[in-house]
Amino acid sequence: MKQDPRDLLGAFRALAPPREPIALQRWGFQRVALACAVLGATVAAVVIGAPAFFPARDIGAFPPVCGTGHSMILSAQAVPSAALVPCLASLPPGWHAAGADIVSGRARFWLDSDEAGAHAVTVTLSAACDTSGARQVPSDQPGTRRFEQVLSLRPFEDLRFYTFPGGCVTYEFKFSGGASSLLAIPVEGAVGLMPRARLVDYVRSTEGLALCGRGAACPG
Repeated sequence: MKQDPRDLLGAFRALAPPREPIALQRWGFQRVALACAVLGATVAAVVIGAPAFFPARDIGAFPPVCGTGHSMILSAQAVPSAALVPCLASLPPGWHAAGADIVSGRARFWLDSDEAGAHAVTVTLSAACDTSGARQVPSDQPGTRRFEQVLSLRPFEDLRFYTFPGGCVTYEFKFSGGASSLLAIPVEGAVGLMPRARLVDYVRSTEGLALCGRGAACPG
C-alpha cells in the first residue's frame, strides 16, 4: 500500500459520512480553575476519609475517676486481661489531673503539682511490666504485689509497680527542681485500683453487652 501512488487516505475520508468538525480543546482560565477545584476536592476527600480505613491508635480520654464512667470503661477495654483498673479517688491540695491517653494495650493518665511541676506523676496500666532492678516492698493495695525502684533523690525520681493477675500499674514520679519526695505520700491515697469485675457487671446490666476480657468472655 505504501508503493500505491493513489491517495488512499483521501479516498477513505471521502467514503465517510459528513460530520461537524471537532473543536480543538484549549486551556483557558475557566478550565484551569475547574481543574484546580477538582484536584483540591480530591485531596480533601482523601485526607478526611483515609483515617476511616485505619484503626484508631490514640482515642484519648479524660483522667479516669473511680466509678463506672466512660474513661474507666475505655481503660478496661484497653487492657482486657487486667483484674484491676487504676483510677483517681480524691486529689490532695496542690495536685491536678492534667490529662490521659488510652491506646490498645495501655491506659495512662498524669498529674501536675503546684510544687513538683507538670507531669509530676504518671500512672500507666499495662498487661505486664519489667520489675527487674526494683525491690519488693509491702503493698498498700489489696491483691497486689508492690515493687519500688528509686532512681534519684534530687530531683526526686521513683518507679513503683503494682502487679496483679493479668496486669500491672506503674507509678512514675518525676519531680522538678528541689521538690520534696514527701509530696509523693498523699498521691498514694489519691490513686485507687478498682476491680474490673465491677465494670463488667455495670456494662452488662446497663447496656446488655459483654465488656470482653477478664470476667466477660468475648462472643465467638
